Amino acid sequence: MKHLASMIRWYFLLDYRFYIFHISFVTVLLWSLLLNAFPHANRGTIVSALILLDPAILGFVFIGALVLYEKTNRSLQALTVTPMEIREYLLTHITTLTAIAILASFLLLVMTMGVAVNYLYFFAGVILTSVFFVLAGFVAVSRFTSVNEYFIAGAVTLLILNIPLIHHFGLSNSWLFYLFPTHASLLLLSGIFEPVTLTDSIYALLMLSACIAICYVLAERMFHTHIVLGGS
Repeated sequence: MKHLASMIRWYFLLDYRFYIFHISFVTVLLWSLLLNAFPHANRGTIVSALILLDPAILGFVFIGALVLYEKTNRSLQALTVTPMEIREYLLTHITTLTAIAILASFLLLVMTMGVAVNYLYFFAGVILTSVFFVLAGFVAVSRFTSVNEYFIAGAVTLLILNIPLIHHFGLSNSWLFYLFPTHASLLLLSGIFEPVTLTDSIYALLMLSACIAICYVLAERMFHTHIVLGGS
């Protein structure tokens, strides 16, 4: 893991060059201006949904763009003959994209709700959600070489994963939403503003932790199969 620090610095620079910082913070600014224009809206519900979408976009879409860029430039193939380990590569993307997600989410929180919130649920919700989407995005993109193909598949995947927003906005109350990891995310993010039952909190932590563990194992296998071995 001795290469991790230098890799994190490099990928922060790459994130900056890809305008990931810029896109994230401009999006936060636009959402904040829109919400502040409607002072009577149920901000807690809306902001928790927007905080979910921020790590989702950062984790899933941007990891796809970065990996495809590295594939096109054959950077990943070059990395496989260096002392770098697969876990170092994955942890680097997890660290950089999650850090940006935390900063962007905190900025949105301050600009719309102030600072008097539950930070335990904030950090738990943002970090676990971001890590899940980064790993899920890597699993999804590893077999693709075309940006268009990945974004079509990614859009469908994100649409399915965000189905629990239906429950979040009170449009349905089915137990089936508990089968989605994003429902767990929304429970934790809702806890930023309002009490969440102990049962729901434990469920959310266990669900996201389990999904992260599964995605991590799949990500390592996908990296080995589709990048190291060049499989299809």
